[in-house]
Amino acid sequence: MNKEIKYILQMPLFIFIQVYILNEVLFASYVNPFIYLILIIIMPFKTPKWYLLCYAFSFGLLIDVFSGNLGIHSTACLILAIIKNPISKITIPHNIIDENDELTVQKIGSKSFLLFCFILVFVHHLILFLLEHAAFDFLILFKALFSTVITTIIIAITQLFFYKIWTSTKKDIRLF
Repeated sequence: MNKEIKYILQMPLFIFIQVYILNEVLFASYVNPFIYLILIIIMPFKTPKWYLLCYAFSFGLLIDVFSGNLGIHSTACLILAIIKNPISKITIPHNIIDENDELTVQKIGSKSFLLFCFILVFVHHLILFLLEHAAFDFLILFKALFSTVITTIIIAITQLFFYKIWTSTKKDIRLF
């Protein structure tokens, strides 16, 4: 249960970053990155399904409340949580990771992580933009695709940044 508490404590930081920084930044007036998805994506396989669904719904609902939306983020996050394990079975070799490990780029490799992350983020963005515009148009498909690429790049950079800090801190601890 310790990891679950860690995710709850990280939630306000990612909500703040998303609502007050990233929602205000539009690349080319169409692309809007959603970094908060990283917390749902990296949760371990062993995370109880009820916790993952409640966490994703709560996270999406809080983003909706602070963004002034009507449940589109919570719906997209719920669908992301539902398809996470089936997509992971297809994209991640399960013999290289323990069920309690977080699904990070360091644990599963960059190719598997980027494919896994890209598919989940694309489905999330497609549902989000379809609900937001209430119609299907190729412009929405391009918006979802470009937003997915930018979000995946930001998530990968975030993963590499935290990995560098973690490994340098771990090496420093070993020296003493």
